[in-house]
Amino acid sequence: MTREQRGDGPMRVRSTSATWKMALGGMTLALAGIMSAPSAAAVRQNATTLGTPTQIEREAMALRVLETAQVQNELKRVEALYAVDPQGATATGKATIQRAAHSITMAAIYMAIAEDVSRPYAFWSVNAPHTWFGLTVPRSGYGIDNPDNIYRPVRLEGGARYEIHGKVRQPGPIELHLELRDSVPGTGAMAAEGGKQLATLRSDQIIFAPDGSFIITIDSDPANGRSNHMQMPPQGSFHMSIRQLLTDWATQNSIALDVRRVGGPAAGPPPSEDPIARRAVDFLSRIAPYWLAYDNHYVFTKPANQIDAPRARPGGRGFSSGGHFALADDQAWIITLSPLGAASMGFQLTDPWGVAYDYVDRTSSLNHTQAKPNADGSYSFVISKKDPGVYNWLDPEDHAAGMFAVRWQALPAAARPEDAVRGSKVVALDQLKRELPAGTLFVTPAQRDAQRAERARNYARRLSE
Repeated sequence: MTREQRGDGPMRVRSTSATWKMALGGMTLALAGIMSAPSAAAVRQNATTLGTPTQIEREAMALRVLETAQVQNELKRVEALYAVDPQGATATGKATIQRAAHSITMAAIYMAIAEDVSRPYAFWSVNAPHTWFGLTVPRSGYGIDNPDNIYRPVRLEGGARYEIHGKVRQPGPIELHLELRDSVPGTGAMAAEGGKQLATLRSDQIIFAPDGSFIITIDSDPANGRSNHMQMPPQGSFHMSIRQLLTDWATQNSIALDVRRVGGPAAGPPPSEDPIARRAVDFLSRIAPYWLAYDNHYVFTKPANQIDAPRARPGGRGFSSGGHFALADDQAWIITLSPLGAASMGFQLTDPWGVAYDYVDRTSSLNHTQAKPNADGSYSFVISKKDPGVYNWLDPEDHAAGMFAVRWQALPAAARPEDAVRGSKVVALDQLKRELPAGTLFVTPAQRDAQRAERARNYARRLSE
């Protein structure tokens, strides 16, 4: 009998739309899930790579913190803030305020929980709505987070010493990327990357043992000949973002990570839920207005339905391009891109607040493994409110507007940003077929359902493998 049949193990990912409808049934997001959470012993017995006892404990805590009066009051203030923003006056912006405010609130709670520098843990804190181990957990994320990434941030303290232990199970992620920042993105000075980068380490720079294991050291000393080392300033606390990039959701395995504090000042007591709630309110009061100002400065000042040549990102993170789209119900936007030889090229859509549209049950994102190429190796994507029957349809969840991002990652040295965008054109839906490249793959409604079902199954591996 399987763990799912026994009912004591991790469950499959719940339909995103179903989870969100349940969540919006009231302000009590999944209290019933908390009450039925299994014991720590049951979690240990059925643990998965990402579903560890610590992960489940912290998610359960996050759900309790979400229900506190102070967090609920701040959530309402975020909704009011969004409502008076220019995007709040648009049809799509108004319709998505509640989902976006709840998503960034969960992200702020996770930030607060992850601040325990004495007991660091790589906490999977940006993800789709999911149900596992008796918990029903709502969406979390903001700032156009990438569905191909498993985000596991860690908070570190200057003057202490840390080790990150891991082991790759083949096939592993396309890229493992560690980035040390001066602050949580959205809490410092405004910059194109949302904060200041202090150090980076990529999988092509990491030395792995023959069995795929590795140890990364982080402290305030120079490497002095040490491999797999990252240096941080001697004072302050710092945000470590660990990204595992998956392009083939059906086969690539996430990496189990063990973060250890191996030196530094004595650990203090673990924080209780009341100060965590206060800290979550503080985070939310800063990141919500920050990202509104960021998007109004960097995104909505651009014309709609325009994609520019990408920019190079710091720390060897490849290229990226972004903007916003706004289409009539009878329009489609065709974008043709070159993969540039990247190990990963991904295109995704979000609502006007930067929260990802449903990417589990719907194709709001497609990477080069999931999409179908043109005969010349380029990729043509179609954005439209209505399903145009094109396989490479980026689905905006029944909305006609939002933001988009394209990322080229793990690029060859000779890649040029000016070669990335092959074409961009808004057309009438009834003229779409004649405007697409010859050989474009079209699907029937039944084939679309199959594409979506396969996608959901593949994403669910993150919960069970």
